[in-house]
Amino acid sequence: MFIRFVVAADSDNPWWATGVITEARLLRDEGRLEQYEVDIVNSAFEWLNANLPCPPFKSNLETDSWSSSAVAWFLPGATETISRLWDLIAILKDHGVSVQILRSENPGRIVYQDDFQIVAETPDDA
Repeated sequence: MFIRFVVAADSDNPWWATGVITEARLLRDEGRLEQYEVDIVNSAFEWLNANLPCPPFKSNLETDSWSSSAVAWFLPGATETISRLWDLIAILKDHGVSVQILRSENPGRIVYQDDFQIVAETPDDA
């Protein structure tokens, strides 16, 4: 079972929603966080950057190897990585951002995989 954390209200289709990492970055970059929250976000990002491979989104989008519907899902064994996301989720929720957890056995056509995550093309009928 793959897992994905997204920013979506109950009325939204969560399959097409933004991920929590992107949303936390936006809040930080827009100056909407208190300094202690910026420190938490930066610490989470530093850990993720040091420990989580970055899928080659940019190059694969530029070469049309992936479409813009390709999104990352975590593998069930990525427990430490997932635990780091809860810090981001707590900050998002403190700012009134709705977060949903998606779980799927079939998140779409897998176009990338490492030890922690996959990237899958979101199915058209999602």
